[in-house]
Amino acid sequence: MAYLWAGVGIVLCLISYFGLIGSKNAGPSSRKAQQAKAMKEAFKSIDNENGSSKQATIKQNAETLKISQLWIYPIKSIRGCQVPTAMLTQEGFYLDRRFMLLKDHEETPQKLENMHITKYPSMCLFHPSIKDNNTLVVTYRPPAGKSSGKANTLEIPFEPQSLDTLERVPVIMHSSPTTGYNMGERYNKWLSERFGFRVVLAYWGGNPRPVLGNLPGKPANQGRRSANTITKVLSSIPVIGPMLEEDDGVIAFNDCAPYLVINESSVADVSTRLPSDVEMDLTKFRANIVVSGLAEAYSEDFWGELTFGDAGSKIILTGNCGRCKSLNVDYHTGESGTGRDGEVLKLLQKDRRVDPGVKYSPIFGRYGFVSKGDEGGVLRVGDEVIVSRKNEERTKFYWPGIST
Repeated sequence: MAYLWAGVGIVLCLISYFGLIGSKNAGPSSRKAQQAKAMKEAFKSIDNENGSSKQATIKQNAETLKISQLWIYPIKSIRGCQVPTAMLTQEGFYLDRRFMLLKDHEETPQKLENMHITKYPSMCLFHPSIKDNNTLVVTYRPPAGKSSGKANTLEIPFEPQSLDTLERVPVIMHSSPTTGYNMGERYNKWLSERFGFRVVLAYWGGNPRPVLGNLPGKPANQGRRSANTITKVLSSIPVIGPMLEEDDGVIAFNDCAPYLVINESSVADVSTRLPSDVEMDLTKFRANIVVSGLAEAYSEDFWGELTFGDAGSKIILTGNCGRCKSLNVDYHTGESGTGRDGEVLKLLQKDRRVDPGVKYSPIFGRYGFVSKGDEGGVLRVGDEVIVSRKNEERTKFYWPGIST
């Protein structure tokens, strides 16, 4: 208990010290605001002092690239939409991963299973497009000779008219829970007829999923933390509480982070491992941001931060993306691939198992989070990309239940 009050005393002394600076000219009504401002400016000045000396070096040594492709995936694990511009939000690009599919095992009590392309490869036969930013159009393109003979297009509103009327469904992905909304029989029936089993279309609805793994500013082996006793007491003090709020990451139906960045040079390297008449389909990597330029293959392993365009929006890269059997899916047939192009995962395992956090999985691409304050920024194809921070070592992937 003594440590608790000692901690409280130290912080209160800091507030008093910084508050005295402006107290002579401040009335009682504005003193708390000035104290809060003083503390923020004090910590900000320390941060600026640490960073300013490195700024010139970063710009001088930074790699300059450009955005070659931008992708949004309105429904998790089906195909994506290539777009010319995309708006940054805390949870990912606007409209990204707003829906996901759940397999209804038709049991009592109800059992719903998250659908991922690794287990259900025919998900790649569903092609989305965005209509007027209000409507999602999904087109089913079966392999040649396997047409169902039924209407192959479905329109889905990005914003259901009334969430209150929709059934709530629990969704737990990689031990991270949220609540989704069953969009209803009209949509479920269309999808079920094409998959051949009962499917539920779940809408995200703005209910955040906590990020349990690598977060900006955290050690490689630490995700979100539980508040200790001292933090809880200090957080209850009106002036101090907002300053101690942890900027934990939240996501929608994304796997482990809001953004995924890949490097075209690395995609080209994968193509060299395939037969001469086969090129790697970069859409299988399911990236949000594809960059091109003079960066060497896999140099992105060490990227810590990217700065985009004239506005200078930043994405902080925190972890590596460990790959799975989804790379082996044949996107034309909706089945596991045959031949060398059905062995992409195996080909990468030879020399891309470079992260001890997922030691059995090859690494391709970097997970990222938008820098605080850059939400609402717009990225455009062709924008300049600067690698504004590099890590001396590769980061170690961390997510409870996934990492090794």
